[in-house]
Amino acid sequence: MKKLFFIITGLLLLLFTILYHLTPVKNNSTELYGNIDIRQVNIAFRVAGRLQNMNFEEGDKVEKGQLLASLDTEPFINAQNQAKSRVSQAEAALKNATRINKRKQSLCKTKDASQQDCDTAQANEDIAKADLQYAQANLDTATTAYNDAFVKSPADGIILIRIVEPGTMLNAGVPVYTVSLNNKMWVRAYIKETELGKIKLGDKVKIYTDSTDKSYNGHIGFISSTAEFTPKNIETASLRTDLVYRLRIIVDDADDLLKQGMPVTIRLQQE
Repeated sequence: MKKLFFIITGLLLLLFTILYHLTPVKNNSTELYGNIDIRQVNIAFRVAGRLQNMNFEEGDKVEKGQLLASLDTEPFINAQNQAKSRVSQAEAALKNATRINKRKQSLCKTKDASQQDCDTAQANEDIAKADLQYAQANLDTATTAYNDAFVKSPADGIILIRIVEPGTMLNAGVPVYTVSLNNKMWVRAYIKETELGKIKLGDKVKIYTDSTDKSYNGHIGFISSTAEFTPKNIETASLRTDLVYRLRIIVDDADDLLKQGMPVTIRLQQE
């Protein structure tokens, strides 16, 4: 009897195993792979000069409008002072030219001065006005250059790279910091054409990383209209030579655990 019992039990287990593998499993999720993509900005000065201060280190959090770095301002202050002096000289010259022109025009009305003298006086006043405008424009330029000797964060973010150190002579446009911006974080992912019909803009997704058990909420914010080959750095279950469509998946509840380039898995739950 024991032998018969074991035989029947084994047959039943075998039958259940076969039925389990033959029964189709309903899978309501589409799984994609991608990488975290974060907006970055290279912080640079619009003017050349000697770097004087770098106020933050790599990994520091910064807020919009916070002063990040500054140049030696002495040359810019000198340029401003020179421009102010030229404005003062031009104002004095205009005042004198206006006084002379007014007197000449009065003499012309009484025929006590020639018309040529009056025309010359008027021309001198016009030239003095133009000189003052030019001097004021130079002062505005010098003031802008002085303000550009201070660079501020364009948005809330984190210092990724501190590129140079105080004392460095910089040309205009040379980056001094790379800042990761907090205002947007998304996943760059790809989907095969055969699965393109399963998704649409706004679809909710779950995002998973290998480094933590925490999941993140997101939604599809962009679907490319043209196919391309999958980049080599994207981990996909399919062949990388397949033509795919690029997706941008916005992370709705991003935090500091998500890093630039981090590989993630995306699951789109289908109803």
